[in-house]
Amino acid sequence: MKRSPVLLALSREHHSALVLALRIARTDDAAGQAALLFSVPKIFREDLAPHFQEEEQGVLPQLAVVGESALVQRTLDEHRQMRDLVARIESGDLTSLKPFASLLKAHVQFEERELFATAQAVLPAYYLDQHV
Repeated sequence: MKRSPVLLALSREHHSALVLALRIARTDDAAGQAALLFSVPKIFREDLAPHFQEEEQGVLPQLAVVGESALVQRTLDEHRQMRDLVARIESGDLTSLKPFASLLKAHVQFEERELFATAQAVLPAYYLDQHV
């Protein structure tokens, strides 16, 4: 299914999130993990946090209005979990790296397969056809 302009912009940002998740998953050496303690919070602040905010202020309220509260709540819960994991990573917790990567990958897949597909099916065209 071809993505609407509103969802296409968000969907394109998912690629870098998946690249980050893969990078974390493949990093097993101590030096690489130490580097991730610094790079993951930076990438989160610069890329993922603005992406989350855009969803939380745009598509999620629209979905809530049309009754898709379960999808909205799951998305918000996962955003909160990732924010919490990043805070732990930023404080030096190496054990939060792999759970963060797993959740990030699963979250992107959920958004692409379920959240955005539902949004495309139930949200009005005047919202979806906006260019962001």
